[in-house]
Amino acid sequence: MKKLSEWNRSRWATVLVCTCIFGLMLTLNILTPYICDDFTYRINFLTKEPLGSFLEIFESMYAHSYKMNGRLISHGLAQVFMLLPPLVFDIVNAAVFAGTLLLAVRLGTGERNGLFLLLSLCLFWNFLPVFGQVVLWQVGALNYFWSLTALLLFVAPELLRFLESRELLKKKWHWAAFCVCGFFFGWYSEIASFVGLCMVPCLLVLDALMNRRKLQLYRFLPVLTGAMGYIVMLSMPAQSANKAAALTPELLMQRFTVCNEMLKEYLLVLLIPFGILFLSALVTKGPRKTTAVSALFALAGVCANYMPLAASYYPERCLCVPVLMLIMAILFLWTPISRGRGFHNFCLACLLIFCLTLPSGLTGCRDILSCHRQHVRREEIIAEAIENGERDVVANVVIPETSWSGYWGVRDLTEDPETWPNHSMAGYYGLDSLIGK
Repeated sequence: MKKLSEWNRSRWATVLVCTCIFGLMLTLNILTPYICDDFTYRINFLTKEPLGSFLEIFESMYAHSYKMNGRLISHGLAQVFMLLPPLVFDIVNAAVFAGTLLLAVRLGTGERNGLFLLLSLCLFWNFLPVFGQVVLWQVGALNYFWSLTALLLFVAPELLRFLESRELLKKKWHWAAFCVCGFFFGWYSEIASFVGLCMVPCLLVLDALMNRRKLQLYRFLPVLTGAMGYIVMLSMPAQSANKAAALTPELLMQRFTVCNEMLKEYLLVLLIPFGILFLSALVTKGPRKTTAVSALFALAGVCANYMPLAASYYPERCLCVPVLMLIMAILFLWTPISRGRGFHNFCLACLLIFCLTLPSGLTGCRDILSCHRQHVRREEIIAEAIENGERDVVANVVIPETSWSGYWGVRDLTEDPETWPNHSMAGYYGLDSLIGK
């Protein structure tokens, strides 16, 4: 058992698990074609013509800020990838997913840990609602999962300083570059960016209280530049219009009820083990700093769940931030009791969770493959119609069966050729009209 524990924390174990995760995600990304908004973001929003160059993205995003929303960084990246072969995004997205899990485990456990890395994959697979929308759908991944990566990177310097007294930003130019990155982080996502901007000051206060260090004002600069980016995002014309509706007490109560239901349906399953581990840490007097930071992450996750109070609706993909925060909170508390004599029980727990994940993993992968085959059939129908000189085509609708598919909960072809996304898909294939049946 001792040798297994040493190997689990070795570089080779991490490399092996990361490679397997990357290979799995690359396969699932390749099997997931363009879906819904992906076809729309191949178009220049200003000229309504297909994007022709990278420079056109700037004018396209300018028009986007008036018509859609203020998330110009994530949507600008979406249009960058639309100008590249699909395989480029598949590779990068698979690497981002594996790298994000690796970063989460490193921050949550303070070490290399192959089993925790595998455990994190299982937790995300099982407890991340609409997994396909958040991780595999191209526009969805750039808007949601990549915001999780940005969030972890933004809080990492202060988190490591608090837990390990480790300084990541050692030189002035490091701080200058990080402040610039902070601005773009603030401009990235309404929920993830806000959570990150709130967590860094909390970590600075915790560091001052528990590590007896002075509060240094310059450490708040990335938060300030991030807040500026966040304000820029919210001040975009389309974003302002989306939030312009009056928030009456009745409407707030309705949305509060929706948030409560989302908490019960999707987050309670993570809050219960967190609560058990947290109470155990308090009773056994576990590490004070990890207990405190775990509570902070859990609080951030619960608060993030209620941020859609200001939104017109609460899509399930917005739960990715609360899920990440709660998984991190569990990692902080589980790590101390997984070491030494607890490693044996930790291995048994990981084995149990892996066995429970295997059926859902096979089900999800089978559904992703099924949707891919349906998509291939649709493209064969379109290709055959074009070959016969037809410009108005009726093709099959892709029907997913599980939330692990990128098609789940996302609009596909309809019977109206003039509606979205039919017209964008018709333009992509060079047709006059495309109807789903």
